[in-house]
Amino acid sequence: MAHEYAASAEAYEKATQIMSSKVSIPTSDRYNAKYGEKDLHHALTALSISNGYAESGMSDLAMEASAAKVPSGSWVRDAVEKVEEGRMTVMLNDALQSTLAEVKRFGVFATPVMAGLDKHKMPRYDPTTDRGYLTRGKKERGTTTYETYGSLQCVEAGMRAQIACEHVGLFDENSELVAKLVTRARLEGIRVSLLLLDREFFACKVINTLRGLRQPFLMPCRLTSGIKAALTEYIQGKRPMISRYVMQEGREDESSFTLVIFPKAGCDEKREPNPLKRYIAFATNLPMEKILWNVHRLPKDYRLRWGIERGYADVEKFRARTTSRNHSLRLLYFYYALILYNAWLLANLMLAKRFSKFLEEPMIRVAIVKAVARSVILDSFRG
Repeated sequence: MAHEYAASAEAYEKATQIMSSKVSIPTSDRYNAKYGEKDLHHALTALSISNGYAESGMSDLAMEASAAKVPSGSWVRDAVEKVEEGRMTVMLNDALQSTLAEVKRFGVFATPVMAGLDKHKMPRYDPTTDRGYLTRGKKERGTTTYETYGSLQCVEAGMRAQIACEHVGLFDENSELVAKLVTRARLEGIRVSLLLLDREFFACKVINTLRGLRQPFLMPCRLTSGIKAALTEYIQGKRPMISRYVMQEGREDESSFTLVIFPKAGCDEKREPNPLKRYIAFATNLPMEKILWNVHRLPKDYRLRWGIERGYADVEKFRARTTSRNHSLRLLYFYYALILYNAWLLANLMLAKRFSKFLEEPMIRVAIVKAVARSVILDSFRG
């Protein structure tokens, strides 16, 4: 347990140094100012690890710190909201890449890795005139409006770092998002051996963008009329398991890829009378010889993508809440969660190295990292 606390404390200290140096948020420099930028970042971390709102979260921290002077939630919120959105985005991306650099010191990305690309959608219920900042989607939990972020995450065991992130607005296209995230990873020296995407990205523009980037990918196909026809041909024995497929969308958009069809595991006529639903079709641009070498590995590789769903669940454990419509504050809260998530991974890598172990599953629970961080924060305000 002592080793877990030590690794958590060291990782938290590194994350604090990164945030303080990369995310500069002006506070009062008057001689009688009670709080400075260091206090602000400690307060923001406290809100993140408690998943709290500014006012109630800082009130709870003040009660726990007893006689210590803790800034109010309104002071924290007001300081962040004064920062211009564009500048905040640049600073937060720099901070995220700095945590990634710390992770890379452990040789995590020395060789190409598989990564998942997906969207993190947070429901929004507040009325707003700034619709361009939000996205629309299927109705879930009583809303069709979402605050959306696209993220790229390594999905391999022991190295599930958050690699890159982009805010997604109403008018942003999936092809542009894919290009930005893949390019950002490459600029960091991270090579993605196979990019795993979900059906939302099954479109000509996305596939052509990935082909232009020469980025190997794997994604399940949406059941378009063309894919249904291809599945029917396969069932009738008129199309092989692996074939070339040309997709058209409208009059102009066209793309080609390798179509690979697999039977769904455990799905038979009794469970699914519709024959088309007893199979799953994947789109990929992997070389044909690589597919043929071990074709049944593709579904196994794609199942690794669920690591990004697990990653999102863990990111949520570090995200502060707010009802503010200020973009800078909302961006900071989400990126802070990504950065603290990477700090948690960093703590696990430190502990694994200490015991000369290969990290397959987390050795340190999120609760321990949170407890250590809160203890450091309380000491900072009491001191």
